[in-house]
Amino acid sequence: MTDAKIATTLPAGFKDLEPLVDRWAGRTIEARTKARCEASMEDIMLLYDVMVERAPAILDYLKPFPLDAIEGENATLFCLLLSLGQASMAVEVHGQPQAPNTPFPHGIRVLSGVAPFG
Repeated sequence: MTDAKIATTLPAGFKDLEPLVDRWAGRTIEARTKARCEASMEDIMLLYDVMVERAPAILDYLKPFPLDAIEGENATLFCLLLSLGQASMAVEVHGQPQAPNTPFPHGIRVLSGVAPFG
């Protein structure tokens, strides 16, 4: 993914997920963490419930695309899927948007991660 900004639309078959894109399909882990920490548990649960159900279909759809060449709507869909990891931390581990007894924003900055969505 070479563009700094990803598409705001999703591929055919996933258009119903577009209302989640603005908040949850952040290009970086920092953007997705910020979305989780600033969201209500109600919003996080909505993302979690929808994405747990749709994740298998999303993975099947994205499987043929090389990760280092994914672009446009497909990149947006992948970033939205990555947000499931953020939602699952809040739902399954913390029971709240951020880890207990941790401030946000925190002093940790992720400088690099697994390219291209780190």
